[in-house]
Amino acid sequence: MNLHMLLRATLLTGLMISTAPLLADDMVSGYVISAGKSVITDSFGNCVRTPFRDTTEKLEACGYEKPKPMAVAVAVETEKVEAGMIELVVAPTAATITAIVAEEISIAAEMLFEFDSANLSGDAKAVIDERIESLGGAAKLTSIMRIEGYTDSTGPEIYNQKLSERRAQAVADYILSNSYNVNTSEIEIAGMGESNPVASNETPEGRSENRRVVIFAEGRITN
Repeated sequence: MNLHMLLRATLLTGLMISTAPLLADDMVSGYVISAGKSVITDSFGNCVRTPFRDTTEKLEACGYEKPKPMAVAVAVETEKVEAGMIELVVAPTAATITAIVAEEISIAAEMLFEFDSANLSGDAKAVIDERIESLGGAAKLTSIMRIEGYTDSTGPEIYNQKLSERRAQAVADYILSNSYNVNTSEIEIAGMGESNPVASNETPEGRSENRRVVIFAEGRITN
């Protein structure tokens, strides 16, 4: 019988994935990533971390040892008439790195509400959508953690407190009614009233800056 007629080869590919459970020691606080996908550092050069989500990724840029690539073993079985051997080829590939972006989105109240009102204006929904969709550039929204309403110091403090609460709630209601897949339990709503001004309340420009809604959102970037 012709020897060539006996030769045949079978190619099998298999993906070997470790199912070992993660240990608590493997978890670290997540990283705050800029829109350019780089790790944000403080004035001392330390990576800024977010307490909202733990991660197993220990980035070299944040002082950890260089991560070892995850080995993906590809088994190639070849029947050889001469030796009858099975060859195993291991092709290492880098593990996918997922980073969390925690961002503070501040929107001027004038862009969302009419004067002395907590009803969203006609353009408000488009403004909210645009700001959330531009979260972290390439990041995909995963949750809205907190929404805060602020006023200036004009008028009674108690009235301003209630107005800030209603405005924060109005923004939360719109986000929950939209297709962001965010649950009510994930959002903390707070009216901050006149507290924490970002500018002086002595000028019209400063008061305008202080009237705002701040959205604390979280997004995910997968490399």
